[in-house]
Amino acid sequence: MTTSLSNQWGSNLQKAQTHQPDWDQYVVAKVKNVRAALLSGLDTFSMEGFTVPMATGFIELSGMRAGAFRTFLKIGFTESNRVVLPAFQLVENAAVGTLILPTHCFGSALQFANSPMAHFRIGGDGRRNALASDVALLSFSLTQPEEKEGPEAGFINVR
Repeated sequence: MTTSLSNQWGSNLQKAQTHQPDWDQYVVAKVKNVRAALLSGLDTFSMEGFTVPMATGFIELSGMRAGAFRTFLKIGFTESNRVVLPAFQLVENAAVGTLILPTHCFGSALQFANSPMAHFRIGGDGRRNALASDVALLSFSLTQPEEKEGPEAGFINVR
């Protein structure tokens, strides 16, 4: 007994997806490993192209893979008043985000990084690189820059 199938075998299968991350946007990774160093603040710290002037601390977070890339967030801590912008770059098979924060944030960042639910966000131009103790806090919609409009733009509301 033969039955006829109205569809050919496999005709309802979707094309394979590439599952490649969109690095122009931001990618969130769960923290797997944490390395940290407490430094004197007298010298410049440099590691694989990441430089922190007057470094008082350094934390390197490695995360889950995103596509073919290993993920890293490198956080430097400094007393320097020189503003160093966060960055993101793809280097060989690694996606590396950077942040430089004030010295007084070192203890808090280290505690966040060692949380069992710690995640970090990297990508884009790096300005929204972040670390959180809960993945939900890294939602892109939570960290949109405020756009001021109208005649009150640029003024602080004192009410």
